[in-house]
Amino acid sequence: MNIFTKNILWLSLSLFFVLSLNSCSSDIIKVKRQGKVFPNFEYSKVVAYDYDGSDQGSAIIEKGKLHNSVKKEQELSKEQIAGLLDALNDQGSYGEDITRCFKPHLGVVFYDAQGKAKAQISICFLCNQHNSFPLIAAQETVRNNHPKEFHGYSKEGKRKLMDFCKSLDFSNCGGSEAVSAPEDDEE
Repeated sequence: MNIFTKNILWLSLSLFFVLSLNSCSSDIIKVKRQGKVFPNFEYSKVVAYDYDGSDQGSAIIEKGKLHNSVKKEQELSKEQIAGLLDALNDQGSYGEDITRCFKPHLGVVFYDAQGKAKAQISICFLCNQHNSFPLIAAQETVRNNHPKEFHGYSKEGKRKLMDFCKSLDFSNCGGSEAVSAPEDDEE
């Protein structure tokens, strides 16, 4: 190999390396721009709960205790978790009307490696909103960018969450009583 070929090879490898680093750093920047995503910690287990939040408080966990009306629970697969988090962390999942009833029937809890509940969301399909800890950045971004507009689930966001709930074979996943139920809008 002559010196010219070696220099071209070295320059090509150097250019490839620099471009690779640049593409990695742009991915990091994109993630930072999107902000924190729910639940914003490493979890070891995620469990969905079918419960009746109409009485005795509404959140799936209050004061460190699981709601006493749990009818059914299901540990979620990686695919189910990914689908749920995609819906919750998508700004397009928010932007419609809400009501103030808040009687949730779907709760999801994220547990750490020690089995301690570290994040949760309680969803009410009747009033088209949720209660979560921590707050969901995508919804907060919609609220901050459009303070006079609605912050409940969008039709697409609600459809995704209702489909998720139905896939678990839970008892109350919205329907005709829910605000702007997607099934009712199509007729």
